[in-house]
Amino acid sequence: MSPSKLDSTASFGIGDASVLCSQPENGFGNSHPLIQSEKAVQELLQQTPIQGTDEHLIEFSEALRTVAKALRQAAEGKAVAQAEASEWKRRYELERARNLQMERKECSLGNSNGHCEGGRFENSTNNLVNCNQSEEHSRIGSLEHGICSHEVLQNAESDFDSDAIHSKMMRKASFKLSWRSKGENSDQHKQDIVYFERGNITTAERSSKQITLKWESQPQTLFILTKPNSTSVRILCAEMIRWLREQRKVNIYVEPRVKAELLVESADLNYVQTWKDDKEILLLHTKVDLVITLGGDGTVLWAASMFKGPVPPIVPFSLGSLGFMTPFHSEHYRDCLDSVLTGPISITLRHRLQCHVIRDAAKNEHEINEPILVLNEVTIDRGISSFLTNLECYCDNSFVTCVQGDGLILSTTSGSTAYSLAAGGSMVHPQVPGILFTPICPHSLSFRPLILPEHVTVRVQVPFNSRSPAWVSFDGKDRKQLAAGDTLVCSMAPWPVPTACQVDSTEDFLQSIHDGLHWNLRKTQAFDGPQDL
Repeated sequence: MSPSKLDSTASFGIGDASVLCSQPENGFGNSHPLIQSEKAVQELLQQTPIQGTDEHLIEFSEALRTVAKALRQAAEGKAVAQAEASEWKRRYELERARNLQMERKECSLGNSNGHCEGGRFENSTNNLVNCNQSEEHSRIGSLEHGICSHEVLQNAESDFDSDAIHSKMMRKASFKLSWRSKGENSDQHKQDIVYFERGNITTAERSSKQITLKWESQPQTLFILTKPNSTSVRILCAEMIRWLREQRKVNIYVEPRVKAELLVESADLNYVQTWKDDKEILLLHTKVDLVITLGGDGTVLWAASMFKGPVPPIVPFSLGSLGFMTPFHSEHYRDCLDSVLTGPISITLRHRLQCHVIRDAAKNEHEINEPILVLNEVTIDRGISSFLTNLECYCDNSFVTCVQGDGLILSTTSGSTAYSLAAGGSMVHPQVPGILFTPICPHSLSFRPLILPEHVTVRVQVPFNSRSPAWVSFDGKDRKQLAAGDTLVCSMAPWPVPTACQVDSTEDFLQSIHDGLHWNLRKTQAFDGPQDL
C-alpha cells in the first residue's frame, strides 16, 4: 500500500474517533451521530481489502469492529434508559395530578364549611382515598410485589391556606411492603407481620423469638439413638429403656445394631422395636413422636440424617467430648424426660441445607443425584491434589466470587461453631436463619467470610479450565468428586431439626460456647494496679 493511502486511512480513523468521542457533559449524546459513526465504520470494514495489507491494518480493523459493537451497545442502553425515564416521569405526573385534584376537592369542601382544619382535612382525604380506590389502582398500576407510596409531598405552589400545606408536608407518607420468599407463584410467604402506620416499619411474632412446643396428646413412640462402641452408653440405654417402659408405658424404637446388643445383655428387652430394611427408615417420621440421642453432636447429626423429610423433636443428652447441641445431662435423665414428655418445652429450630450435585455429563433430570440434607456444613476442598481449588460461586443469579485456596465451607448457623469457626467464620445463634459462606485458607487476604440470607440459592461450579477436580463432603461424610463442569447447588431445606432446650435457645447457646470453647476465659485484671486520678 502506498503511503498516501495509508495516511488517508489513518486520518479517517482519527477523524472518526474524534466524532465518536464527542459527547455532552451528561454522558449521553444524540443517537444520530452514534448511528452515523457506526455506519461509517461498517462501510470502511466492507471495502475491498488492498493486497499487501500488513498486520497493523488488520489490528486496526479489529479495533474498529470493537468500537462499532460498543457504539451499538451504547445506543441500545441509551434507548432503554430513555424509555424507563419517560415511564417514571409519566407515573410521577399522574400521581402529582391526582394528589393536586384531591387537595382541591378537599379545600373546596373545607371552604364550604368556613374552614380547612388539619383533622377534617385528614379524615376527608381518607374518605376520598377509599372512594377512589379503583381509580388509584388504575393510575398507579399494580405494584403487588414492590413498594406502594400512597402519599406524595407536594411543592408549595398552590392557592390555599399555608397552614394546611405545612400540616400536609409534615405528615409521613404511608406505604405497603409485600414480598415472596421463592418465585412468583410460590405459596411460601413471609410470616412476619409488617406494620406501616405513618411510615414506620416494625415486625411482630418474629421467628427469632423463643419457640415453645406443647403436646396435644401424650407421646406414644420414642426413638433412641446411641453412640457406638461405648459400654457406658449401652448400659445407660438399657436402663433408660426399662424406666420408660415401666413408668411412661411408651413404645421404643432402636437401631438394629442396638437391639442386637441389648438382647445379648438381657433377653427381657425383646419388646424393643426396630426395622428390617432401609425402606422402613423413610417412614420413621410417621411412627416416632420423639427422638432421644445418647452421645455428642455427631449423634445428633446422625439422627437428623435419618429423616429426609419432617423431623420429630430431638432430646439430646451429652455423652460426648464436646457438645454444642447436647444441653441435657445423663445423670438427670429421669427428671429431664418427665419434663419433656409432660410439656410444654422450649425448642430450637435448627435449619438444614438441601444440596444437589449436578453432573455435567447428566443428559436429563433422572441422572441428577438425590438431594442430601446437612445440619452442620457442606465442604468443598482440593482433596489430595497439590493445586489450589478453582470454584465459581453464584448467589441466585448473581456472581459472588471465584474461590482460589484450599476450599469453601457452606454452613448453617448450627454449624457455625464447627468447621466454619475453625476456618475463621463467626459464631451465629442457631435460630438465626442464614447460610455462612466461609473460605478455607484463601489465596487472598481480603477474602473474608460472608453470611447470606436464608432464602437464597448458592451455586458452586468447578470451571472447565480448572487444573484439578474438587471434592465435596456433607457433614463430614458421603464424599463425592466434582469434576470440571460439575455443580453443587445448596438452599435452605424446608424441614428444620427441632431440638429440645434445657432452659431456652439463647441460654443454651451461650452456655455451650462457655463450656465447650471456654469462650473469652481469662484471668481478671488485678484491681491494685495503677489507676486514673
